[in-house]
Amino acid sequence: MIRLKVSSWARLALTAALLFATGSLPGPQQAQACYDLTVRDAAFEYPRSVHLLAVMARADDPAGKDVYSALEQWLSGPGKGLNLELRRVDPGSPDVIWTDYGIPSAPPLSPVVVLAGSGSLGQPNFLVDHWEPGPGAGDLEILKSSPVREEIKREVTHRLAVLIHVPGNDNSESDAGEVIESVVRTWAKREPLGVAVVRVDRSDERERLLLAFMGAKRTGPDWVGVVFGRGKLMPPLRGEEITEERLNGLLEPLLGDCSCLQSPAALGVDLPMEWDETLDSALVKLRSNDIQVSGVSGTWGILATTAWTLGGLVFLVGIATALIMRSRKRFSA
Repeated sequence: MIRLKVSSWARLALTAALLFATGSLPGPQQAQACYDLTVRDAAFEYPRSVHLLAVMARADDPAGKDVYSALEQWLSGPGKGLNLELRRVDPGSPDVIWTDYGIPSAPPLSPVVVLAGSGSLGQPNFLVDHWEPGPGAGDLEILKSSPVREEIKREVTHRLAVLIHVPGNDNSESDAGEVIESVVRTWAKREPLGVAVVRVDRSDERERLLLAFMGAKRTGPDWVGVVFGRGKLMPPLRGEEITEERLNGLLEPLLGDCSCLQSPAALGVDLPMEWDETLDSALVKLRSNDIQVSGVSGTWGILATTAWTLGGLVFLVGIATALIMRSRKRFSA
């Protein structure tokens, strides 16, 4: 029996074709969100990351039903603008994938409410917080908002990005503050919108959920994260990682043209944060709406995007087929 050897190029083409076919690469709707926009501006048109708020209780547990009903009512009222999905999870079900909720197995107590952050770029979901049997009024206020998240919302619509700085408190020497100020000055000269800085006190109880989501612990070195769009947080820099070169390197892609290969979705995950249309209407874009990179817009833009996507799929499948046939002839000769 002859074993067919497929070249690395064929495997690459096949993989890309499958990604297009399965939707793992951005399709027409996501590509249209990028159309004629910078990465930063496109972030205000992309869907936000959705995080899981899971009520874990047996199906016949009346306490679990009460907690779920209360949260369902809260999310349709005061918490309506949050990017959260409410779920009911039965700890006794064999079908539950516990890593979806950032935990290794069923919780020992029931009911319990778990907030799991959505991982980005194939990363696993992660545990943010939990409440037994459910969040109280004060917990819901912290879940809904915080002073820092409100400040981010005020700044991010008219800035290239916002730098979140969590000052270190582990007695390690750091010049993160000076680095950040230098970066702010650099971008004030380079880009009219510039960047803003928001600082977070690790001991501020109102920021407990935000700090947990960001991965900043009660004690640790300086921590800096870049936030842009509707609260999209890039992977953070810590301690000695915080340099002008690294921070500028994170900010630079936001000025680039959005594309399937360079999009907001590839850069981070959105904070749990309220957002509504009034904030979108306050957006100051980096690029004027009158500037059309390709000279086409509207319906024609959608058609062009779809055509490019389908054309790319056909092209990649053609390459893969040709390379496989060539390999087959070579090894059967």
